[in-house]
Amino acid sequence: MTTAADIFQIGRNNVLNMLEGVTLEQLNKIPAGFTGNMAWHIGHLVSTQQGLLYRLSGNAVALEQSFVDKYKKGTFPQAPITQADLDFIKSELKQQPERLAADIKNNLFKTYTPYTTSFGNTIHSFDEALAFVNVHEGLHLGYLMALKRVVKNS
Repeated sequence: MTTAADIFQIGRNNVLNMLEGVTLEQLNKIPAGFTGNMAWHIGHLVSTQQGLLYRLSGNAVALEQSFVDKYKKGTFPQAPITQADLDFIKSELKQQPERLAADIKNNLFKTYTPYTTSFGNTIHSFDEALAFVNVHEGLHLGYLMALKRVVKNS
């Protein structure tokens, strides 16, 4: 049976595969008609996963607050990311699914503070949060694919 954590891993692999062959310059480009770039979207995925799954379940977030503030909901790219920034984000994209699987196995997620998303649904539990994170990841993968197509063709 495929679990929500398995789907999260598959989604992250899709994001990482989609990023192959994309240059730092392309990641930082904001095409006409868009308010963000690929760099912001991948940072946002890393930040949001920690907030929705860890912070709201009363666990420590494995990111600096400055990173979270840069990529949280409602923000936009303020400056181009560097290669060091990209390396960190890619590392987190790879490592978060592994850490999540271990933390689920170790029963880390015992409580949850309800949270109403911008989709209009209220998350009441960790299981609901993980299901929503997968929807959120799919939404941003779609943005990433569209941005890549536009940037590669310009």
